Amino acid sequence: MAFIRIVPSWQLSENQITPESAFLNRRRFMKSLIGAGLTATILPLTGCQSSSTAKNQDNFSTQVISNFTQNPNFADVNRPVTAEDLATKYNNFYEYGGSKSIWQAAQALPLEDWKIEVSGLVKNPTTYDLDDLQKKFPLEERIYRFRCVEAWAMIVPWLGFPMNKLMAAVEPTSEAKFVRFTSFYDPKITPGPGFWANGYPWPYTEGLR
Repeated sequence: MAFIRIVPSWQLSENQITPESAFLNRRRFMKSLIGAGLTATILPLTGCQSSSTAKNQDNFSTQVISNFTQNPNFADVNRPVTAEDLATKYNNFYEYGGSKSIWQAAQALPLEDWKIEVSGLVKNPTTYDLDDLQKKFPLEERIYRFRCVEAWAMIVPWLGFPMNKLMAAVEPTSEAKFVRFTSFYDPKITPGPGFWANGYPWPYTEGLR
């Protein structure tokens, strides 16, 4: 019996993907922003949008981090790293709005006194601050090819640590089946994506088996 596969209208072929020249650049960026390797992925809500030109685009700063090693298994993807100006200013964080140009609104996020609480079905419930995390879990850099379902892509370096290091430290019990991540939420700082805010559950949560 023949099997006929009907391709959905939303599924793009490779030759329809945004050309590499539109999003790749030779400049390497970002030995700066710490990403704890635990970040939840915000599912796209808006479809592909063009970013508007923001005013005062250089009016923000990043913390330079140098105490990390490069993971050789994720060091080469045979593509140039995306320009810092694109990768840091074209992104989805719907806590700040429904467009891709939310980097200015995100400057309201407080950077001091950050803590991560690990609780639930673990033997060692713990609250870490950033100093604790960097001392206990050595940072590593990985280069990733990131392709969004909206048909745009980037090559980005990430600084963080493997999640299994954290799991080993807190020791989940035999009853634990899932890990739930809960995002930062303060309606005065992260109001949500406009008219979606009233119907979308905040804070955002993500689950892993």
